[in-house]
Amino acid sequence: MSAADPAPYEALARSIERELELIGDGALDELDVLYAERSRLLESLPAIPPDAARPALQRAALMNKRVEIEIMRRREALVLEAANVERVGRTARGYAATVESRPQMQATA
Repeated sequence: MSAADPAPYEALARSIERELELIGDGALDELDVLYAERSRLLESLPAIPPDAARPALQRAALMNKRVEIEIMRRREALVLEAANVERVGRTARGYAATVESRPQMQATA
């Protein structure tokens, strides 16, 4: 890899695209491996990227924003699902007969 080689920056952009796919698919258990690979890639990059890396870095920045949006979207879906579970639970408890409200009958023969 030469200092002006944009290939590692393309790999970075692809990594963020893969992150977006995994989050969108709900394959969150696969993210740890991806993050470890990305960490190694980032450690290998120079402190100042070459000019040739600009398009890949711009794509990576846009993909990163999409990842943030997808995380917010999934979080919102989870919050709505949790609220629905709570609502269903309250409804079910409302239909449950309480001990005090059961009629007291005495059996006589």
